[in-house]
Amino acid sequence: MRRATPTAMKLHTLALAFVLSVPVVATAAEVYRWVDDHGQVVYGTVVPERHRSTAVPASTPLPPGVSACEARWHRYMASAACFDQYRVVGGGLKAEAYKRCTEVPQPEPCT
Repeated sequence: MRRATPTAMKLHTLALAFVLSVPVVATAAEVYRWVDDHGQVVYGTVVPERHRSTAVPASTPLPPGVSACEARWHRYMASAACFDQYRVVGGGLKAEAYKRCTEVPQPEPCT
């Protein structure tokens, strides 16, 4: 077995130190909305292939005629989809979620 030279070990150590010192920036994936095969509006970060042509970013303005109640539910569902990216085993959330997502309380049902 070949032993690493002191110079090679220093280079490996420096390379490792550099890699570890570079900040890791996790970015939230964009949240999209689309209508599924059952006519339901769906929010998520992964759009099924068959719905990609009709999916739009959740931040896209809602079409004219959307009621105020439906708009509140839109904001709530988009918020929930954003937070879903940061869920951990056991149902908790990573602290980073609160920096990247907007908390929206669940609205009352539309009548």
